[in-house]
Amino acid sequence: MLKNNFEKSKNYFKEKYGLGLDNPIVIIFIGYFLIFFLAIPYFGEFGVNSLLKMILVVFGNLVIFSIPFFINFEKKMKLDKLNLKMFSGILLGISMFFGVFTLSGSLLSAVLFSGLVFLILHIFIKNYYSEKISKIMFLIGVVSFLAMVLNYGTIPITNYTVRMAISDDPLRLISSGALTFASLFNFGYFLVSFAILAVTGYKANVLVLIVAFLLYNYKNNKISAKKIFLIGIFTVLFLGIMAKAILSSSGQSWSLNFLEILSYRAYFDLMTLEKIIVYPTALYGKIAFTPGGESLIGEIIHGYRHNITSTLFGPIYLDLGYYSLIFSLIFGIISKLIYKKSDTKIYSIYGAVLLSMCEIGINYGFLVTMLMFLYVSENLHKKPIINKKIF
Repeated sequence: MLKNNFEKSKNYFKEKYGLGLDNPIVIIFIGYFLIFFLAIPYFGEFGVNSLLKMILVVFGNLVIFSIPFFINFEKKMKLDKLNLKMFSGILLGISMFFGVFTLSGSLLSAVLFSGLVFLILHIFIKNYYSEKISKIMFLIGVVSFLAMVLNYGTIPITNYTVRMAISDDPLRLISSGALTFASLFNFGYFLVSFAILAVTGYKANVLVLIVAFLLYNYKNNKISAKKIFLIGIFTVLFLGIMAKAILSSSGQSWSLNFLEILSYRAYFDLMTLEKIIVYPTALYGKIAFTPGGESLIGEIIHGYRHNITSTLFGPIYLDLGYYSLIFSLIFGIISKLIYKKSDTKIYSIYGAVLLSMCEIGINYGFLVTMLMFLYVSENLHKKPIINKKIF
């Protein structure tokens, strides 16, 4: 009886409002729900007022983010008459150029990097429906991982220093992106990719891989919500084990078990958000709109420079205060465009990245990534996919 009511309710919201598990609104809600749920043992550290403030900030931004999904903004803002292919390309180009120039200080590097990315995207879009694309991407992912291991002389998850050193390594970024995409074509590719990304030592990469795989199969009616729930529990537990393994290799002495580590991390994320909300002044773009700005959160909020996770809307609220609601509206419009226009595989990866950002927090790298997804979505035509049960 309860199961039937749940299924009816789920189908009602999906059919009437498009609020399936794959919808960006639902993805963000689930992400925040998990963080608050895992942090329950530490709720006593906050107090009722602090919890209510955090919920209000999160809920307020999520509500504004949701508006474009219920109102036809495309027509009201005449986006249907705007050349989004060109517009998204210009925004992506400017964001990449600014990012590279800010970090390198080299005008030539900024131009060459931006041009190279557009060239790669053009080749990717042109060959997207090629029968060999999955094999090529899988090969690129594996070779990039092996090259990284040979370069550093060890498997990253076993060496904390190496793991930290590869945080911005192009080989790691290429490997994780290529393997995630390839895994959507083949369950064997998924298993190999899972093993590789697990020993690379970055929980976010593993989360994106699994969630993208689940979203892709959910959107193609190959897996039920019940199975997604069960796999979701396994994923959370596995990420906890990964966190324990990473801390063990760091030389730090933690008495917490892997479940307690997950709970503490969720508490720390909310504690950071709590401090952000009461911070006296807005930073006007120093965090989310500045390349590498996320490292300032640790310095400003906790007194030491480090990349601190502060939940999805945390960095934007620190930058803009109440005006973060304006950003959330724009964020919602772009996410809706990606959700409605993307090929299933492309959106599945975006949805997975969106979930991972629920803990990490919006940063400049994510903004560039979001524009890249929008650019690909606008330039890539959908192709019908034949359903084939895998579970």
